[in-house]
Amino acid sequence: MSADESGAAPAGALRILVVEDDGRLLDILTRHLDRMGYAVRGARSGGDALLRLEEAPADVVLSDVRMPGMDGRTLLAQVRERHPAARVVLMTAFGSVDDAVEAMQAGAYSYVVKPFKVETVAAVLRNAAREVALSREVEGLRRAVSGRLSADRLIGSSARMRDVRRLLREAAAVGATVLLTGKSGTGKEVAARAIHFGGPRAAGPFVPVNCAAIPEPLFESAMFGHRRGAFTGAVDSQPGFVEQADGGTLFLDEVGDIPRAQQAKLLRVLQEGEVSPLGAPRTVKVDLRVVAATNQDLERMVAEGAFREDLFYRLNVLRIDLPTLAERAEDVPALAEHLLLEIARQNGLPALGFTPAALEALTRHRWPGNVRELRNAVERAFLGARGRRIDVGDLPGAVQHPGAPAPLFDAPGGPGDAPLSLEAVEQAHIEKVLLRAGWNRSLAARLLGIDRRTLFAKIKRYGLVGPLRAGPSAAADDEEEEPPAR
Repeated sequence: MSADESGAAPAGALRILVVEDDGRLLDILTRHLDRMGYAVRGARSGGDALLRLEEAPADVVLSDVRMPGMDGRTLLAQVRERHPAARVVLMTAFGSVDDAVEAMQAGAYSYVVKPFKVETVAAVLRNAAREVALSREVEGLRRAVSGRLSADRLIGSSARMRDVRRLLREAAAVGATVLLTGKSGTGKEVAARAIHFGGPRAAGPFVPVNCAAIPEPLFESAMFGHRRGAFTGAVDSQPGFVEQADGGTLFLDEVGDIPRAQQAKLLRVLQEGEVSPLGAPRTVKVDLRVVAATNQDLERMVAEGAFREDLFYRLNVLRIDLPTLAERAEDVPALAEHLLLEIARQNGLPALGFTPAALEALTRHRWPGNVRELRNAVERAFLGARGRRIDVGDLPGAVQHPGAPAPLFDAPGGPGDAPLSLEAVEQAHIEKVLLRAGWNRSLAARLLGIDRRTLFAKIKRYGLVGPLRAGPSAAADDEEEEPPAR
């Protein structure tokens, strides 16, 4: 049975749409290609083909050139505009080879000349299949490298974290919807990536969406997509986040902030596996997994009518609660060391390490901002540390003195100092970074995100003086004075 008849395609199979107005040839091609293991569908005209592509994407469109109504070259232009990832292979009679060559110059993938053997078409499709597989593999590897993927990324040996890692691995092995709960900064997106990249959809896209960051008037178009002409200014068709996640995972962060009016459309995606883009003539089938996250009490929101009960139950199939740092304080030293190594690597500098007193202070702090706050504290301490290791005095004031409010900047002279002006804050920060970089001004400029000329000007303006040096290195340092004007 072909994919067109069954509605299901073999996992990972090349998806082919055959467009042929000759019903007999269309039937022959679809049956033969189906037996070869391709996920094949058929269309009798160019217009019908475009509707089929709106329903579900195709990797290859195999189309006749000469057809009544919309011909193959017009279809090629439409496919390239609306579905640029699809490869178009044209079938043409011997006398129309010039037309096919012109079409290839316009962007067709290949062409075959009628009459042909099915194996001729199959050879072209095998090449296309290799390219598609390679593209999927490259995309999967790219996302794998950038994604920080496994459940082991959640650092910690506490009982709570061991349970979390176990639950994430179990969730990755199945296809059910997952609801991640926990305070802000507890690592919910890292957990979602671990579920995606640890499961069978790892080669597919991982699409993270911060639902709270999308303005309500734009939410429907951004999430579910729109077609050209759907509203004023819609000059092109745009897939929404749901369509972008086809074949992979849609991560809905802050899911409690989805507007009430759009929750029904998301429910349809979960229940029926289809989405209705604005202006589309029919729904589009999608195959994706949804991982949602929230720091809100969804049960309370359901009781208050702010969140649909049926959507809540669809999301709350597997539930994983991520603990706060205060609930796993024994993990703080290992997590701080891990973050320090990561920050040092990003800045191209050696890691300093912590003194025992600094690790004790980090462990004692309650970390209301969780891992996000800890990373900020470690980064500030790393850039401002004066010794060979980060000590208590290098940590933010709120960490040094539990219960004290955290200042925006640490005053250089201690908590008794008067409030700092903006210039004083800048001077103190530049001096800290210069000390951290060993007064290597090129490195300090890179860490500060400014050019060397700007840094030299600020050093002169604030009268900053580095350590005295003598001998050959002093001459070398003189060469690093203000760069000549260009």
